Amino acid sequence: MKARKVKDLMKVLKKKGFELNPEKDHHNFYYLMVDGKKSSIYTYFSHGKTEYATSLMQMIKRQLCFQNTKTAEDFFDCPLTKEKYIEILKEQGDLN
Repeated sequence: MKARKVKDLMKVLKKKGFELNPEKDHHNFYYLMVDGKKSSIYTYFSHGKTEYATSLMQMIKRQLCFQNTKTAEDFFDCPLTKEKYIEILKEQGDLN
């Protein structure tokens, strides 16, 4: 996965149904909200980072339950909608 700016990642997550949970230590936790309820799908960002390199993007890809890089890139580049993402998670059994 390509490197991305943290502020851009946070913006996409909010657009796709993720909400920032209260800060925990040195991280910002974003949970996927489905039908007004917090799901088990989440990722987090360190306060000190402004850009996430390939290795950290791979970690986010796993946390968000993407099985392939192309789908994850589509999620962050915005062709993949929130509805389609939730559908994929349900098909994979990652979301009830």
